[in-house]
Amino acid sequence: MARGGFREGAGRKKEYNEPVKKILLGLPESVLKQLDSFASEKNLSRPKAVAILVEQAMQQGGQIAV
Repeated sequence: MARGGFREGAGRKKEYNEPVKKILLGLPESVLKQLDSFASEKNLSRPKAVAILVEQAMQQGGQIAV
């Protein structure tokens, strides 16, 4: 009996339909707590939460107070 190898439908499902670039991101602890709270409330991973928040900010025309 063969084991391992590719099996249709097996493995972790992709979160995105496009290539993903890994980055290292440093955040203040207070911001990280807010991010984790948002992700937890929405049942999201940290990266998915960041992507959603960036998309929402860009939909507002990029008008972010800096």
